[in-house]
Amino acid sequence: MNPARVFPALIACFFASGLAALVYQTAWTRQLSFVFGASELAVATVLAAYMAGLALGAAAAGRIGPRIANPVRVYGWLELGIAVSALAVPFGMKAATGVLLHAFGDQAGLPAAADGGIGFFYASVAFLLLMIPTALMGATLPLLARHVVQNDDELGNKVGRLYAWNTAGAVAGTALTAFVLLPAFGLGRTVWVAVAVNGLVFVIASALARSVGVSAGAAPSARETRTGNTWILPVIAMSGVVSFSGEVLWTRLLSHVLGGSVYAFATMLSSVLLGIAIGARIASRFASRPDRAARAFVVVQLGAALFTALAFAAADNLADLAPVGALTGAGLARGAGLCAALLLPSALCFGATYPLAVRIFAGAGTDPGSASARVYAWNTGGAIVGALSAAFFVLPALGFHGTLGASVLVSGLLAAWTAWRVDGAGRGVASAGAALVIAGAVLWLGPPERLLQHGPLGSPSPNSRLEWLSVGRSATVTINRHSGRFDVRTNGLPESKVRTAAAPAGRLLTATWMNTLPSVLRPETRNLVVVGLGGGVVVENVPESVERIHVVELEAEVVAANEYMAPRRAIDPLADPRVEIVENDARTALLLSGERYDAIVAQASHPWTAGSAHLYTREFFSLAASRMRPGGVFVQWMGAAFVDESLLRTLVATLVETWPYVRVYRPYAANFLFVASAQPFPDDEAVSAFHATHPSAARLAGLLRPDDLAAALYLDAAASRAFAEGAAVATDDRNWLQMRSPFVRGSRESVAAQGPPPTGMTPAPMTLGRIRSLAERSGAPLNKALLRELPAEDRPVAGALRALATGRRLTARSLLQPFLAEHPGDRLARALHLQIYAVAPELPNARALEPPFSVGETIVADAIDARRDGDLALLLALKPGLAAVPWPDPLHRAALELWIDAGVAEARRRPGSEERGVAFRRLVRAIDEALRVYRADADLLLRRAEIGFELDDAELTLVTMETAFEAGGARDLNPRLVLEFRTILASMKMPGELRLRRVALAEAMTRALN
Repeated sequence: MNPARVFPALIACFFASGLAALVYQTAWTRQLSFVFGASELAVATVLAAYMAGLALGAAAAGRIGPRIANPVRVYGWLELGIAVSALAVPFGMKAATGVLLHAFGDQAGLPAAADGGIGFFYASVAFLLLMIPTALMGATLPLLARHVVQNDDELGNKVGRLYAWNTAGAVAGTALTAFVLLPAFGLGRTVWVAVAVNGLVFVIASALARSVGVSAGAAPSARETRTGNTWILPVIAMSGVVSFSGEVLWTRLLSHVLGGSVYAFATMLSSVLLGIAIGARIASRFASRPDRAARAFVVVQLGAALFTALAFAAADNLADLAPVGALTGAGLARGAGLCAALLLPSALCFGATYPLAVRIFAGAGTDPGSASARVYAWNTGGAIVGALSAAFFVLPALGFHGTLGASVLVSGLLAAWTAWRVDGAGRGVASAGAALVIAGAVLWLGPPERLLQHGPLGSPSPNSRLEWLSVGRSATVTINRHSGRFDVRTNGLPESKVRTAAAPAGRLLTATWMNTLPSVLRPETRNLVVVGLGGGVVVENVPESVERIHVVELEAEVVAANEYMAPRRAIDPLADPRVEIVENDARTALLLSGERYDAIVAQASHPWTAGSAHLYTREFFSLAASRMRPGGVFVQWMGAAFVDESLLRTLVATLVETWPYVRVYRPYAANFLFVASAQPFPDDEAVSAFHATHPSAARLAGLLRPDDLAAALYLDAAASRAFAEGAAVATDDRNWLQMRSPFVRGSRESVAAQGPPPTGMTPAPMTLGRIRSLAERSGAPLNKALLRELPAEDRPVAGALRALATGRRLTARSLLQPFLAEHPGDRLARALHLQIYAVAPELPNARALEPPFSVGETIVADAIDARRDGDLALLLALKPGLAAVPWPDPLHRAALELWIDAGVAEARRRPGSEERGVAFRRLVRAIDEALRVYRADADLLLRRAEIGFELDDAELTLVTMETAFEAGGARDLNPRLVLEFRTILASMKMPGELRLRRVALAEAMTRALN
């Protein structure tokens, strides 16, 4: 066959080889994470094993290549060998799991990732499993180079073209795997697609081999093995170090723009690989002679240094340009385009280095296969060092700007060394000087703080302040301070909001329910596992009956972030002696644990991220079930914004397949909690028993009466089974949550804004008691649809509860008046009537109720009259009686408001400023205690702000108002309250940074009024 026709055919085959190789890499990395977990140690060892196999294969091909008469035929057989060995990898993984359990399983407690011997096992097994297929992959380029290069002038050009098209195939494989194969076929069948591609390449290569026979260029004695510039080998190795350390760094940095989804990673990697492919193709035109290639090598290394520095300097601008909240579609495309534009110039330079280095290295008459193999092996060896050292040592130690500065300096010094070897000391010194200047500029820039505060789901408030930044082995962790809270984020994704000691209790936290539900439903719970530390809120105030709390956290810097916040947070969970932190992947830790636990609470991060996706599958749920004692409780979190009805059904179906009893709760609109067990759950009266034995924990969770638990019930066990019927189950092979949740986030199909359960799935009839519980819980899904489920006679009172929850007192009064005319003795309606007047002193006729008055009603009504008449002595005399009205008496809310009025009046009468301050601070603590029941109640927050004004405490006042807007939302605040907030704000003196926050809050209030 005409060589002019053979070369394009081989190019097409090598393109397909690159495509299959990236399909395998993606699939194997994910499959091995099921065995080793998603810890950085496990991920890094898989990557190192994969690349080590490539380097060994290339080195072996370089040695035996000169003895091969028909490289094309052998290339075809290598492709077939890759396919066959790839099919054996899953069986090896199953065997590895058995060996892992035998060697390290049944441990006392949960082992850490760094426990002795586990890391060595990971590396050994990954290498053994991947050595054969990856070594065969690494041998393909040197063999094809031997065949296609007929003379020295073709060496750089044709090797560069092969490398470029193979990398272009990798681009196609990356995108195809993420966007087509994994969603359509799952992991197992995706590997079969790659196997089919290898098989097709074998067939084509075999046909080509028969037509070309033994070419002169490939004859065993046709080539000598002399080499030229061996100094380029350590240079290209260091270039590999820089290239792959940069890939680790930019992957971490740009996750703040693109998110950590499969699609985001594939989009970014494809962009980088495309740049490398184009760079290799361009460089092949300049690789005709060693001296010309060396000068080009100097240019591209200096270019890599310069463009990397420019990209880093421009990185902060991505925080302004990148779309927020778009993990797929046009938003992802725009973000990827920005990232590609940032990285493409330096990627072009790194892609150009390989063909240029091959031409520099090869002397006259050098075997092309041997030359390309040795350069490839050195470059890949450097890549292994770069990837591992960056992830484990350099990036955590030097941070982003330090690592980039070192990379820029190394690239410049490589250019200087090459220039000195080719053109003498003058150009070498000039290149080194340029490198020092560029590296110094990077170090002067410092870390890109605005980008590091940015996230794919949104950024912290513009008035927040970055307090803490740490670059860990698997994540970048930041802490922003705003509104009396710490905002903890990993890789830009929100993890938790942590309350400081100065902040009010705020809205109901789902995290508090997560640590409380196991003890409510199973009072015998003593041994608790928490998956993911986050901001540590799940570990705050765990009921005292729990004796041991094991927290499994993947990233050590998350633990360090909690240690940083400890002195100033309201509750320090790490000070609890029951808490034990284990740094590991939760799946691996549970797999190797020999203990059995009473409860497992899973608050893994977002379901599309690589470090958490494998914790939302049937295999993980089955593992968790196997590590629980009989009757143990499993609690799973899920954000309502990340699921549509189909994904919600999938998650319920996956749990139902593992446990016979599954309940779904929705403590407030943004989150779901799934509770699963092998034994039936008790009825809602368990809340009363829990409150009797754990009053403090019950108040923190807002679980004080049976209705509080029942009101949040979304699906009971029977409804869960019906809801899950026919739904797809999430598995390791087909993880629907990982693949589809990025598309749901921010879409109209998300259930985030939906209130009641799916049609026909209401777990129990709605009651007035449940409506009351929902009304007291800010952010709960209380809407008109729920009110329509009530009997007609209960709807006016329910409507009044709903109106009072958002400060619409006149609406509440208009609903109650006709109802009380027909039902004058209704206790709840009478209490709500008095509550209206207790919080709105400007309204008359508080006693417009038919007698007889109860004792509590008399006290409340007398206090309202005393306040209206300015009878301070009577109001103070009634203070003990107001304090004696117990919760959950419906009169408690009105009595509380009047008790605060009396307390403020009493504090003002204190003779000294110090005594007044103590009295006012005591009132703040009382309001905070009340806010545990009446979550983020706008009127109570207004009273707290007023007390802050009395104390001349600007931060207390501002934090309280910000909390009111954050928890209730500007739309839900009564305009009267907004006006009162604005009046207080305008009259207070505020120092420094608080002024900016005041301006932002005032603008938000103005928008709310308009």
